[in-house]
Amino acid sequence: MRPVFKIIIIYEVTFFVFWNILYYSNTDIENWFEAEILTAIYTILSSMALGFVFVYVVFITAKLTGMLDKIKTLKDPRKNF
Repeated sequence: MRPVFKIIIIYEVTFFVFWNILYYSNTDIENWFEAEILTAIYTILSSMALGFVFVYVVFITAKLTGMLDKIKTLKDPRKNF
């Protein structure tokens, strides 16, 4: 599996868990979802897009500054060879 797909899957699962926690932790939000479903869908999708942009900006910044190459060259501390 390509790293991009792994990032996308992790991203989607994270936001799915986040919204489930938010949905089940507050009963008022359940009523809000039922009353204004289009607003709820827009809020979910826009927050996911915002999260994706944030992750992408951090990734591009790390790549441009050379930090990503330094991270890739780190040795795995779990291996004591």
